[in-house]
Amino acid sequence: MSSIFPYLLIVFVAFLVFASGWRICPRQNAIVGGTFALLLFLLHPAILFNVQNSSPWDALFVMLFVSAWLWMEHWSLFMRSWVLAGLFAFGLWVGSAYVLWGLVAMVPWVIFNRRPLPAVGSLFTVFFGGLILFSATWGVAWFIVPGVGHPLFTQWIRWGGLKIPPSLSLPWFLLTMGAVLERYKDMLQNRRSDASVFMAVLLGVSALFGSSNLRLGVIALSAPLITRLLIKREFLFHRGVRWVAGLTFVLTLTLVFVFKTDAWISAGTAMLTIGIIAWWYYGNTRLPWSLAGEAACVGAYLAESFGTLLH
Repeated sequence: MSSIFPYLLIVFVAFLVFASGWRICPRQNAIVGGTFALLLFLLHPAILFNVQNSSPWDALFVMLFVSAWLWMEHWSLFMRSWVLAGLFAFGLWVGSAYVLWGLVAMVPWVIFNRRPLPAVGSLFTVFFGGLILFSATWGVAWFIVPGVGHPLFTQWIRWGGLKIPPSLSLPWFLLTMGAVLERYKDMLQNRRSDASVFMAVLLGVSALFGSSNLRLGVIALSAPLITRLLIKREFLFHRGVRWVAGLTFVLTLTLVFVFKTDAWISAGTAMLTIGIIAWWYYGNTRLPWSLAGEAACVGAYLAESFGTLLH
């Protein structure tokens, strides 16, 4: 049963990824957004084969936190803050490093919030309220079970940076970078912040300071952000996007299985080649370079996932 439990956690994380993708997209694209985010998460090459090297508890906590935030954005700030404080206490219980990085990621959300003073109150409510709830529940647990041990969060600061091997997924990395930078740009230009901006900042902080144990959480966190970037009318219904994605898919698989090149090199070569061809054939007016690049990344990502399953 203990060997099955981590995979049950991943199933729950996958459901939360679907819920986040549903909520982060416009209402008319909610079902497509949730499904696309779920597929992005499940098709990642590292999900089935590297799950033992990362913590599903970290992924569960961070997706509970961001999913609750996304689905409670229409709630009052007071109610939302206390629900997030309860989830913060849960993060302390499981010893997730995202407890620390989540607080750091809330700072830009406070600075660029439309109501900065209430946002400061929300930040302190999440932090101190979470500590109070954790202390109360931990005290009850210690009274009932004296041998409960030290709190897990005593080792939650794991410095060293998130080490992503080159074979992880180049197209996923590029799509994630594009989604994060798009959220940063919108935050700086419009001087506004929301749950998606918090997710982007948290993803950047985790990549800079997190450990490899957070890999599953980073993949789960990036899927809704990528979905928000891609699920738009011009991407879904453009014929050129389908052609670019399909050709990149075929070329990546050809390079991997015929020429036996590394997945990183195969994906990069295929995306660059098809991108140049698309620029020459369509031009920037018929198919903007941003759409062509996103389509090439999606095609290469699907090819990597398909090739991983075949192996």
